[in-house]
Amino acid sequence: MPDATDATLQPVKIKYLQDTLFGVNTLASECMGHLVHTAPSVQLQLAPPWPAQLLKAHWISFEWNGQAYRGVVQAAESLTNGDLLMDIEPQP
Repeated sequence: MPDATDATLQPVKIKYLQDTLFGVNTLASECMGHLVHTAPSVQLQLAPPWPAQLLKAHWISFEWNGQAYRGVVQAAESLTNGDLLMDIEPQP
Protein backbone atom coordinates (compact mmCIF):
# COMPACT_ATOMS: atom_id res chain seq x y z
CA MET A 1 0.00 0.00 0.00
CA PRO A 2 1.51 3.37 -0.95
CA ASP A 3 2.59 5.66 1.87
CA ALA A 4 2.42 8.89 -0.12
CA THR A 5 1.81 9.82 -3.71
CA ASP A 6 2.76 13.00 -5.54
CA ALA A 7 0.26 12.57 -8.37
CA THR A 8 1.14 15.85 -10.02
CA LEU A 9 2.95 15.24 -13.29
CA GLN A 10 6.18 17.16 -13.40
CA PRO A 11 9.37 17.06 -15.42
CA VAL A 12 12.05 14.73 -14.07
CA LYS A 13 15.63 14.39 -15.33
CA ILE A 14 16.68 10.76 -15.13
CA LYS A 15 20.14 9.21 -15.32
CA TYR A 16 20.26 5.45 -15.70
CA LEU A 17 22.52 2.52 -16.45
CA GLN A 18 21.81 -0.22 -18.96
CA ASP A 19 23.85 -3.40 -19.46
CA THR A 20 24.71 -4.36 -23.04
CA LEU A 21 26.93 -6.98 -24.68
CA PHE A 22 29.62 -4.31 -24.94
CA GLY A 23 29.46 -3.05 -21.34
CA VAL A 24 27.37 -0.60 -19.38
CA ASN A 25 25.78 2.42 -21.09
CA THR A 26 25.20 5.57 -19.08
CA LEU A 27 22.07 7.27 -20.42
CA ALA A 28 19.96 10.30 -19.50
CA SER A 29 16.51 11.55 -20.37
CA GLU A 30 13.89 14.06 -19.30
CA CYS A 31 10.32 12.81 -18.91
CA MET A 32 7.06 13.75 -17.25
CA GLY A 33 6.05 11.62 -14.30
CA HIS A 34 5.00 11.29 -10.69
CA LEU A 35 6.46 9.60 -7.62
CA VAL A 36 4.84 7.09 -5.24
CA HIS A 37 6.48 6.33 -1.89
CA THR A 38 6.03 2.66 -0.95
CA ALA A 39 7.98 1.73 2.16
CA PRO A 40 10.81 0.87 1.86
CA SER A 41 10.97 1.56 -1.90
CA VAL A 42 9.63 4.15 -4.33
CA GLN A 43 7.80 3.89 -7.62
CA LEU A 44 8.35 6.29 -10.48
CA GLN A 45 5.55 6.40 -13.04
CA LEU A 46 6.45 8.09 -16.32
CA ALA A 47 4.01 9.35 -18.92
CA PRO A 48 4.76 8.75 -22.61
CA PRO A 49 6.94 9.39 -24.43
CA TRP A 50 9.70 7.70 -22.41
CA PRO A 51 12.87 6.06 -23.78
CA ALA A 52 12.48 2.34 -24.53
CA GLN A 53 15.90 1.73 -22.92
CA LEU A 54 14.36 2.49 -19.51
CA LEU A 55 12.62 -0.91 -19.59
CA LYS A 56 16.06 -2.56 -19.32
CA ALA A 57 17.69 -0.10 -16.91
CA HIS A 58 19.20 -1.65 -13.80
CA TRP A 59 20.13 1.52 -11.88
CA ILE A 60 18.50 4.97 -11.84
CA SER A 61 18.99 8.37 -10.26
CA PHE A 62 16.78 11.44 -10.35
CA GLU A 63 15.77 14.47 -8.31
CA TRP A 64 12.23 15.03 -7.07
CA ASN A 65 11.21 18.28 -5.35
CA GLY A 66 14.81 18.97 -4.40
CA GLN A 67 15.48 15.50 -2.97
CA ALA A 68 17.93 13.16 -4.70
CA TYR A 69 16.85 9.57 -5.33
CA ARG A 70 19.06 6.75 -6.61
CA GLY A 71 18.73 3.03 -6.52
CA VAL A 72 18.39 -0.36 -8.12
CA VAL A 73 15.51 -0.90 -10.52
CA GLN A 74 13.65 -3.95 -9.16
CA ALA A 75 11.02 -4.01 -11.92
CA ALA A 76 9.89 -1.91 -14.88
CA GLU A 77 6.69 -2.46 -16.81
CA SER A 78 4.79 -0.73 -19.55
CA LEU A 79 1.20 -0.13 -18.43
CA THR A 80 -1.88 -0.40 -20.67
CA ASN A 81 -2.24 3.41 -20.70
CA GLY A 82 1.31 3.76 -22.11
CA ASP A 83 2.94 4.81 -18.84
CA LEU A 84 6.11 3.19 -17.53
CA LEU A 85 6.04 2.05 -13.90
CA MET A 86 9.41 1.50 -12.22
CA ASP A 87 9.90 -0.06 -8.77
CA ILE A 88 13.12 1.30 -7.27
CA GLU A 89 15.01 0.07 -4.21
CA PRO A 90 16.71 3.19 -2.79
CA GLN A 91 20.49 3.04 -2.22
CA PRO A 92 22.57 5.34 0.01
